[in-house]
Order: sequence, then structure tokens, then C-alpha cells
Amino acid sequence: MGVVRVWKRVRRADRSVAPFVVAGNVLVGGVLLWTAIGGIGDPATREEENAAQDLALRIFGSWLLGGVVLFAVLGMGRALLGHLAALLLTPLLITAALMALA
Repeated sequence: MGVVRVWKRVRRADRSVAPFVVAGNVLVGGVLLWTAIGGIGDPATREEENAAQDLALRIFGSWLLGGVVLFAVLGMGRALLGHLAALLLTPLLITAALMALA
């Protein structure tokens, strides 16, 4: 009986959790993009830059898939859509803004 009660509580919390998921993912997406372009860690050589890009992409992929699985299993549809939108759109919007400024 306890599992069913927790399941229902998690599903009801979807509406209030989704904005926090989006905000967190916007921050994570921005930091990972900044890491991938060499803004964090200040890579001195091409190998260090490639290692930073590889690390950022691994973290991004793990975060994306982990969130999709977690929110899908918990049945949190709003949080799932917010997670996907925030992680996929944030790097695109930041890149477009940087291109517009250049």
C-alpha cells in the first residue's frame, strides 16, 4: 500500500517539480556547453580541449538519458518534456546568440 501512495504523490508533484527541473537543466546545459567550448578549465593544448569536449558530451548524454529514464519511470510527463526541451534548446539558443553577436 505504501508504494501506491508514494507513486500517486510523485505523479501529483509533477506540476510543481517541472519548473525546477527546467531551471536546473538550463544551468546544467549552459555549464556543459561552456565546458565543451573551453570556457571552464582553460585548456592550453588541443588534447586538453578535446578531453574537455569529450567529458562535457559524456556528462550531457548521461544527464539527458538519465533524466528521460527517471521521469518516464516516475510518470512525470511535464518534467520529462521540460527536461528534454531545456537540455536540447539551451545550447542551441546560446550558440545562436553567440553567432548573432559575432
